[in-house]
Amino acid sequence: MMKITAVGGYKAVGRNMTGVSVGKETVAIDNGIRLDTLQMYDPDEVDVLAEKTVDELISMEIIPDMRRLKNVSAQVLSHGHLDHIGALSINRPRVPIISTHYTVDLCRKEYKEGNYYSMGYAEPHEISRDVSVEFFEVTHSIPFSSIVVLHTPEGDVIYASDFRLDNHSQIAKTDYKGLRRIASGNPRALIVESTRVWDEGKTSSESVVRSKLSDVMEFIDSGLIIATTFSTHVERIQAILDEAEKSGRTPLILGRSFSRQISIAEKFGILHLPPNAQVYATGKAVKRALSEIRNRDDYFLLVTGHQGEPESVISKIADGRLQFKLKKGDSAILCANTIPSPLNVATRYILETRLKSRGVRIFDNVHVSGHAAREDHRYLLNLLKPDHIVPCHGSLEMRTGYASLALEEGYEMNKNIHLLVNGGETEF
Repeated sequence: MMKITAVGGYKAVGRNMTGVSVGKETVAIDNGIRLDTLQMYDPDEVDVLAEKTVDELISMEIIPDMRRLKNVSAQVLSHGHLDHIGALSINRPRVPIISTHYTVDLCRKEYKEGNYYSMGYAEPHEISRDVSVEFFEVTHSIPFSSIVVLHTPEGDVIYASDFRLDNHSQIAKTDYKGLRRIASGNPRALIVESTRVWDEGKTSSESVVRSKLSDVMEFIDSGLIIATTFSTHVERIQAILDEAEKSGRTPLILGRSFSRQISIAEKFGILHLPPNAQVYATGKAVKRALSEIRNRDDYFLLVTGHQGEPESVISKIADGRLQFKLKKGDSAILCANTIPSPLNVATRYILETRLKSRGVRIFDNVHVSGHAAREDHRYLLNLLKPDHIVPCHGSLEMRTGYASLALEEGYEMNKNIHLLVNGGETEF
């Protein structure tokens, strides 16, 4: 008998955690926070998590309630986004924490005391006598993302949260061959993200962003350029900095989260800064760097704050807190969409309104999603052909969207499509 327990991420996007139990043994997959609740704060400046107890954070629906899982033998992590690893330092798992080398490096910055085991792709690691884990490379919006496969006596459990199928990425490649190997075995269950399954078609490649960036940068002929994006999106950061270098401008990279991510990406050889790029992490260093700007046409700023977070660098520049004035004719390139929550919509609206009030030209939606759309999902489902499907990482509407796709492919509700809620479980 196999049991799947929905711990977090089965009500709204974020705080992901799923338990997989075989016999008396349970493996926890992911251990994240819910980001939209925290985005009123900037993690560069304020650690709101340290101000609350575990019980408070669970009741606020910020972290998953790991106490729902019994006899946990390992904590497995699919990739390094905070909605998948951000609760490690709060839940503090004492069991081995297993992931790729890159993700483990990120986790150590969040939870230094963890008992980590890092591994490469397609290298099975024995968790116990009955359970082993294997990671398969997949494209997403952070390097070294993985589809996790648990090999058990009851069959294989495939965990695909998060992914997109980008065959033109410059730093990652989906391991279709490895996934076909899993499909030819005993794919018992697929636990799969559902955030964009209602979006028709296929998610565009990151190559689309590179083209958009080039077009925008060729169009801007004067004034300061300020850009913002996800600090974990290394491939996009590289594309932005490549365009800055082509323009002949000096790139200033401002914000602690960028500094952290860039140092790890450089260590793994997947990010190459232009020779004249300068990185400033602390508030004082950021102020000093801005104070030294004279000819605005000579500079390109890459800053934190893609959702308009009030304590981010771009928000502080926009409202004058850093004593640096944006001027008419300056340009802002927003290389991230608004993550759809009421708070994000409000803070992003405030940011764009302030930028416009200062005469800044806005180039929005220089972005493609890191999540699979409907046809990406259909492709993976038909490639793997699992016996059972458990949609995860999304609201009920999102997960129902995956169920509707599975129905189109011949699966049946409550027979081999299982819609769970946080705290729920299913056995087969």
